[in-house]
Amino acid sequence: MFLAWKEMRYAKLRYVLIIGIITLITALILSISGLANGLAVDNASAIKSIPAEAYVVEAADKHQLERSQLAKADIEAIQRGSLLGMQMIEIKQDGEPLNVSLFAFDQVSKFMPESNGVSKLEPYEVLADPSLKQQGINIGDSFTYNETTWTVKGFTKQRYSYGHTPALITGLDTWQSVFDTYQAVLFSTKASKDLPASVDAVQKEDILANVPGYSAEQGSLTMMVTFLLIISAIVLATFFYVMTLQKLHQYGVLKAIGTKVRILLSALFAQISMLSVVGIAAGVALTYGLTLIIPGGVPFELSIGMILFNSGLILLMAWIGSLLSFRSISSVDPLEAIGSVK
Repeated sequence: MFLAWKEMRYAKLRYVLIIGIITLITALILSISGLANGLAVDNASAIKSIPAEAYVVEAADKHQLERSQLAKADIEAIQRGSLLGMQMIEIKQDGEPLNVSLFAFDQVSKFMPESNGVSKLEPYEVLADPSLKQQGINIGDSFTYNETTWTVKGFTKQRYSYGHTPALITGLDTWQSVFDTYQAVLFSTKASKDLPASVDAVQKEDILANVPGYSAEQGSLTMMVTFLLIISAIVLATFFYVMTLQKLHQYGVLKAIGTKVRILLSALFAQISMLSVVGIAAGVALTYGLTLIIPGGVPFELSIGMILFNSGLILLMAWIGSLLSFRSISSVDPLEAIGSVK
C-alpha cells in the first residue's frame, strides 16, 4: 500500500487521467443501464408489478397478453385463479386523445395494485399510473371512453405501464359492463391442472418476453453494456500494462534487493483498486448529475441495486485487466532489469 500511494503522489497527472477514463466508462455504462431499466419500466412495469407467477392465456404461438381472448367456457373450466382484463385503448380528456392500457382486477384479490388512500373503486372509477401526472391528470379528473365518463380516484404506488403506455386500473364490475372477454387468469404460484386445450399456462417471464418491443429493447441495450464492459477491460489492461512496462527495471531492482513478488503484486493490486474505486465513485456522481438535466420524457431509471451491480462488474473488469501486468512483474529478471538501468 505504501509503494502504491507513494507512486501515485509522485505521478499525479498520469493517475488522474486513468481515473478520468474509468469515470467516463462508468458513466457511460450506468447511463445505458439506466436507459435500459427506464425502457423496461416504461414498457412492462405493469407485468412486473403484478404479483402473479403464472398466467393462463389463450393458446397461441406468441403469448401476447393484449391479444389473448379467453372464452367463457374456458374461464368456467379453469379452477381457482383471478380474472384479468387488459386492453390498449384511447381515451379523451378535454377533447384531447391519450393512449393508455386499461387493466381490470378483482378488487379483493392480492393482484389489485396498492394506492394511497383508495380502498375501493366504484363503477367507472380508476387508479392511474403516476406518470400520468405529467400529462396533467390529477385526482378527481374525468375522461371519456366508450361514450361513458370515467373518474380518476387515485394513483398507484408503483409504476404501471404496458407497451410504453401508462395504465389505468379498474375493477371487474366496470370491465364486465364494457367488454365481454378476459385476457388471462392469474395465479400466484402454479396454475390449475387439467386445463382446456384452447388455453396455455405460462410463466411471467414468457408474458414479459412477448410484450411488444420488450425483448428487442432489452437485448440490444444489454449487448451494448456487455461490449462496453469488454472494451473497458481491454482499455484498462492496456493502460496498466504500458505503465508496468515503463517500470519493469524498477521492479527488477526491488526484486534484486530482496523485495518479495507478493509485496510488489499487492502494491499494484492496491493501486489498481484505489484508482478504480475513485473512478467508479466519480462516474456514479457524474451519472446522477446527468439525471438532473435529462428531460422528463426520457425513460431513465437508476436503482441502487443496478448501480452496485454495474460498479462491481467494472471493478472486476479492472482486476481482470491487471492480470497481464501481474504476469510481467512475476516474470521480470532482476539481473536484466538492473542491466537496463542507465
